[in-house]
Amino acid sequence: MGETDAILIVSFVHARCTSAERHYLWRDLLQDKPCGAVWCIVGDFNVIVYSSEKKGGKPYHPSEGLELLDFMNNVGIFYVEFLGSRFTWCSNRYGRARIWKWLDRMLINIECLDMASSILVSHLVCEPSDNAPLLISFSSRLDNKSRLSRFLNIWTSNDGLRAVIKAAWQVEVTGSPFYIVRVKLCGVARACSSGTRRYLGMSSAT
Repeated sequence: MGETDAILIVSFVHARCTSAERHYLWRDLLQDKPCGAVWCIVGDFNVIVYSSEKKGGKPYHPSEGLELLDFMNNVGIFYVEFLGSRFTWCSNRYGRARIWKWLDRMLINIECLDMASSILVSHLVCEPSDNAPLLISFSSRLDNKSRLSRFLNIWTSNDGLRAVIKAAWQVEVTGSPFYIVRVKLCGVARACSSGTRRYLGMSSAT
């Protein structure tokens, strides 16, 4: 699927406040799941997955995020990394009554990852609204050819290889576990094919 003939489907959501009401949203999205098309789901999901996605209010319970995690696993979609504040919603109250949550996000399928070389979501300032706008940018691939990662055995003869791989793996990535692993592996591949060559004094034509 090249960038000129790719079909992009975007679903915008504004989830309800209760789990029972959100059940119908997950069901309808699952029924609407496109086959082979690039799919993005964007909006206010009104649910968090991890305790780090909330600040203030009642203590987080792990069961709160199971419905979204189950939906993501069933549909095969991933978080997208973001820039800006982790929290996209604020109760706009004062003192201990103020609560922050990451409710607004973008989820994508594997076809979307394959289509774009870079997808970035920026969390903008939420004031005066209680929800932060999302600024989404795509950087498309120039072609649809497979990119092969070649590992040169000579790299292992230099102790600097371990440092290059470690540095690439420690880059902070936000998203689902599958998305994080994918991005980190791509980062290691890029480091091995470019940064490692420079570290070892090898030309780019090697």
